[in-house]
Amino acid sequence: LPEILHLFALQYWGQAKYYSAQQYWINALEQSALVDDIEIQIEALIGLGNVWRITNEHKLAASTHELAVKVANNVRIAWLEGKARILLAWDYYLLNNFVEMLTVLDGATEVLRDHEDSTWHAEIWDFKGLALLGLERLDAAEEATQKAHQLAIEQDLTWMKAHSFISRARLELLRKNTESASELLQSAEQSALAFDNGELLSQICFQQSRVAEEQGDYQGAFQAFQKYRKHALKMLKEQTHRVSMDKARGSKRQLEQRARKLINRIRAQHEYDPEKQFSNVVSETYWWEQLVLFKTELKRSNHAIIMIRHAEPAFLDICTELVHSLTTSSDLISRLSSDRLAMLIAEKDQAAEDLYQTVCSMLDIYPWRRRGLDGPKPTLYLQDILTFPFTLEQLEESHIEVLKNGTTA
Repeated sequence: LPEILHLFALQYWGQAKYYSAQQYWINALEQSALVDDIEIQIEALIGLGNVWRITNEHKLAASTHELAVKVANNVRIAWLEGKARILLAWDYYLLNNFVEMLTVLDGATEVLRDHEDSTWHAEIWDFKGLALLGLERLDAAEEATQKAHQLAIEQDLTWMKAHSFISRARLELLRKNTESASELLQSAEQSALAFDNGELLSQICFQQSRVAEEQGDYQGAFQAFQKYRKHALKMLKEQTHRVSMDKARGSKRQLEQRARKLINRIRAQHEYDPEKQFSNVVSETYWWEQLVLFKTELKRSNHAIIMIRHAEPAFLDICTELVHSLTTSSDLISRLSSDRLAMLIAEKDQAAEDLYQTVCSMLDIYPWRRRGLDGPKPTLYLQDILTFPFTLEQLEESHIEVLKNGTTA
């Protein structure tokens, strides 16, 4: 059943019915967990990440593809890890995270070393070229884009051929070689006309407009920009029409809530090593259940919440180790999302404040760099149980207000 659901999702994805595809991938994720079909679980995570990318939820796409990489790595399915890494690189590109792109793509090269899919290898080189262009390392970008183009020509990869022409044209434009850029874009347009629905052609025409403007040919720039608008609008109309025909679009919010709960459950299984014996670390479902139970005690409730936030999961892994040493058997710790670690502590008022200050001090003096972690430290806040939200969705909606009271460790 999970595989059939995955195939239906792929079919809807191909028809640009993204919410129907999302619905089937969520069902595939649920069913694959029941029958322990780990390959379909990873494929479903990849698919959900793709839906979020194409609907412009780039951060969600990246965190979902990161999880797909982690799961595939844990179970040693190299080809799926490579596939997930390539798509994660795409997410990072859209987030302008060029350094992380290169790291992820190096990992993809490693795990796909013995895999013969030339499209994946061409995509790796093409994305490396884009990352290096973003970092303005032009010589290295030239080498990468040439390799991508060479693979595309040798293996007759039509889409990759057109895309590699665009990447090389962008490189020449950065070098102010406008004649070369113009010729490459003409070649890209000829390649794309045979198969493209407007996605590549709109990119090509936009770059042609930039090249013509750089050359001082403002009439040519205007004409190229008009072509870009025509292709972009055609694509947008087509996409809007397909989305309006998608029967599942009405339940978008419920679908996303289901997807997030499933993803958080899978993340909880893979982000903690059971051998570490963190006895007070629980699933997010159990954590929320206990929270609601303690809330019903109202004024008699003897609990509070310490929330620790960081965009990098590696920071929160270490936070889990550190704060677990401060807990008693009455406390509960859970990873509520990729960037939230929550402590439900059996303390309130001054005792809760004292423990909170201890956690702040501990995270403040911790030598993060010794664990290879740079950047901002985690942010924390303390909140009493009665004012704390009932669900992750409510928490996400209120986090901006709460973070005003947060402190950096």
